[in-house]
Amino acid sequence: MTRKRRGLQLGIILMLLSLLVLFFVRESRDHVDIYFDDTQRVESYAFDTHEQPLKIAMISVLDQQDTEQYQKRLANGIGRQLHRPVLLLRRKSYMEINRLISKGEADIAMMSTGAYCMYGQQEGLSLLAMQERNGLPYYFSYIIVPQDSAASSLDELKGKSFAYVDPLSYSGYLSVQERLAQSGEDPAQFFKTSYFTYSHSDSIDAVANREVDGAAVDSLACDYLQRYNPQMLQKIRVIEVLPKRGTSPVVARKDFSANDEVQQALLHLHEDPDAADAMHHLLIDRFILPDPSLYPPIQLREGR
Repeated sequence: MTRKRRGLQLGIILMLLSLLVLFFVRESRDHVDIYFDDTQRVESYAFDTHEQPLKIAMISVLDQQDTEQYQKRLANGIGRQLHRPVLLLRRKSYMEINRLISKGEADIAMMSTGAYCMYGQQEGLSLLAMQERNGLPYYFSYIIVPQDSAASSLDELKGKSFAYVDPLSYSGYLSVQERLAQSGEDPAQFFKTSYFTYSHSDSIDAVANREVDGAAVDSLACDYLQRYNPQMLQKIRVIEVLPKRGTSPVVARKDFSANDEVQQALLHLHEDPDAADAMHHLLIDRFILPDPSLYPPIQLREGR
């Protein structure tokens, strides 16, 4: 029995050795050596990796899907002016844009007017440029209601439902808070219900579809609808216009070293044909030197 067992074990060992020999022979025939030092750069993606891309943070006050392609083209135009790669950082809320620029994770940003009025100078941001739209460097906040609403002013919406845009939007939130506080009202108690849509377009839709009794939106959003979807404006009505503020400013992070170069690129961006076409779709005539007087501090006093 011992000899038979030993013979069986020897047979199994010989069979395993034979299989291993066959495996290595086949591997040696099919194996291809890869030398990573002998690779070639794909030309369509080639750029100087020693130069860091300019990181640009943006958020759209208009329809997100409609404007994304134009914001990309605008950012690429800035890159062409600077002869430098760019990286577009799109976000949904103004708070996200603020975090990017304050933490140095973005070099420049198209910032919310409200955010700059409240925090821009405190954060040490550099004001590089502002947008000129319809020949003007400022815009308004519109209080809107459904077309057949009986309300004729913001005061008449007390106890009603209301849609805001963003906590850091001047036209879509802060202007209303400031207006109510100056009238002696407590903004937190004025409306029966309120919520944030994070989109001027969605706030307009909410009013048009009677989901809320009123909303505060950017006058520029209404200008955009007038051009691309005028039927929507027939469903709403403007009942009050709140004071003007400067258009969305372009700011640079603290300690950014290329302020002058980027500012000049912005001021001449409308001379780039593709960027100019993108700006046309975004209702931007051109970028101009900023006027700090159009960004006064926002007064949010408590109601009496």
